[in-house]
Amino acid sequence: MKKLLFLSLLLLAFSTTYGQSLVLDTITGKYKSTGIVQVDSLKKDIIFSKTKEWIALNYKSSKDVIQLSDKENSKIILKGAFLANLFMKEGWIEHSLVFDFKDGKFRYSYSDFSYFSTGSGKMFFESNSLGFKKKIFSTTESNIASSIESLKKYLLDNSKKNSDW
Repeated sequence: MKKLLFLSLLLLAFSTTYGQSLVLDTITGKYKSTGIVQVDSLKKDIIFSKTKEWIALNYKSSKDVIQLSDKENSKIILKGAFLANLFMKEGWIEHSLVFDFKDGKFRYSYSDFSYFSTGSGKMFFESNSLGFKKKIFSTTESNIASSIESLKKYLLDNSKKNSDW
């Protein structure tokens, strides 16, 4: 019985972290991170509009980062950047992010990663000249995980609040 419980927990741990790792797409040759997040009992229109609210609250200017907002096809595409303090130097991890929505869930796909700092300039993750890849990848994966968790929490917490104020 203990072995079964341990195996179940192990499988659960791997299934929840799988979508957060950067993988090299063999077709595009670029790194990406994708995942599907369950937000049961929420309709896709609510998920769509609450995600736009979350973007407005979590990015410097939602008007600048949102490249496409298509409610009819339940898709949002944005270009943004995570702040990254690497090696005592402030920089940014630029990325593209695509959201697709269905009732009870959303899919995210991060791609087109590059690291930018004033001293180094812009370096794509696929570049051989990008040094310290493990540290940059680790920082990126951490930022992705915290962003998706923040969005999920925002969707679930705010869906329960009463709009009659």
